[in-house]
Amino acid sequence: MRTSLAGQGLAGLALLACTPAASASAPAYDPTLADQFQSARLEDMLPANPEARQALARARAFDATIYGTAAVLEYRQMYDQAVDKGNPLYVGFNAFAHGRALAGPGYKPFKTPNADTLYSNAWLDLRNGPVLFEVPDTAGRYFTANFLDIHGNASNISARTHGFKGGRFLIATTDWRGDVPEGTTLFRVSTPFTWILLRLLVQPSAKDLGAAQALQDRFRLQPVAGQALATDFPDGQDFSAAGFMRILDFVLRTCGHPVGEQALVHGFHPIGVAGRRTIAEALSDAATKAGIEQGFADAQGVVKASLNQTGSRPDGWTDPVDVGRYGSNYLYRAVINTRGTGANVIDENHPFSTFTDADGERLDGARSDYRMVLAPPPPARFFWSVTVYDTATRELVPNALGRYLIGDRTLGLKRAKDGSVTIVFSRNLHGHPKGANLLPIPDGPFNVVIRAQGPDPAITNGSWRPPPIRKVTE
Repeated sequence: MRTSLAGQGLAGLALLACTPAASASAPAYDPTLADQFQSARLEDMLPANPEARQALARARAFDATIYGTAAVLEYRQMYDQAVDKGNPLYVGFNAFAHGRALAGPGYKPFKTPNADTLYSNAWLDLRNGPVLFEVPDTAGRYFTANFLDIHGNASNISARTHGFKGGRFLIATTDWRGDVPEGTTLFRVSTPFTWILLRLLVQPSAKDLGAAQALQDRFRLQPVAGQALATDFPDGQDFSAAGFMRILDFVLRTCGHPVGEQALVHGFHPIGVAGRRTIAEALSDAATKAGIEQGFADAQGVVKASLNQTGSRPDGWTDPVDVGRYGSNYLYRAVINTRGTGANVIDENHPFSTFTDADGERLDGARSDYRMVLAPPPPARFFWSVTVYDTATRELVPNALGRYLIGDRTLGLKRAKDGSVTIVFSRNLHGHPKGANLLPIPDGPFNVVIRAQGPDPAITNGSWRPPPIRKVTE
């Protein structure tokens, strides 16, 4: 018997501490191997009693919302860029939209962007066949083409995985069968709608920005089988409970679901998701509609309440070891992607984040200035950076200095004799020397993210941890 996520959601919040999962009480088994075992032919029953029907819909909508949050968030981005021709972000499928400037306040494509790299975004539609991806020789410049399936699971063609020399890659789904051209590497992804989030490192100079922009244009996509298939896409701008379920229904009918999730997805059928009953039929029943709206709101509340719980440690820094590889951790997946889609696996980028200072109190620019001493700075093969985000908007903080991060490439960065770097966080830009080690903060709650791109073993084995952020009292 499947346990509803609604029944375990609140109690299960402690799982977000990233402790290893306990072993199953017994191994999974295949019941069809038993003699004369017969499978069900009909959909599960739908209660005739309206109150019972509403309760069932509420539970199933809760489960569906937790399960589908990442997919729906990604779909909305796909809709803006590849489907809605009236959207300013539109470029269509199988084509890059190149961001020509580093991310700043109000960055539109997604939340919590870095300000170290140029971003390029492309949405692949592989239902009609593979797409050829050409990667240029980057001459030692760090890049990663981060492939994300519709649920946010990540893989990479990058300097880390394939070096700097470039190559030709045939991007195909796992069920595609065909000939791979000579000199081309087959690279399989799990869902036909796949997002490529390309990051290209920029050194802090106008000359290097121009060189990086020219290199962006040499990353090319070419469909092998012609144009993408015509499809009736649901409205990506419908943020209601019904809109969420329509998108999730479309995703599951178009992309399918991983092996082993049959029972979970089957449980969504009573609310019109991925079953014989349509969304329109489910919503036409007042009790079911009310239950869907309640379950949707319940799940959103649980996700919101868990946003700062992504792998907390006693020192206040979160170390989300399973970003980009979620398995069946659906609440964790929903939380990470609500904080910001496009998370990479920690082999590529090991992020640390905190919302609190050394005293366990919320970071708040209206209350204090802060200081952090990196001794030593994060050991990383490609680069490291420290970035501030407004907690409410999850965006970079506007400031008079136009400075959104401090990192190993920051011009004029001051290091102590022992190699340590002291960073001062302040909103009072006139009360501190305007040196390269000053990072502006908002007049309110904020959070800090440390990125280590290409983390060294000292980070991955836990021997290097971020230092506490302390209030400035003098």
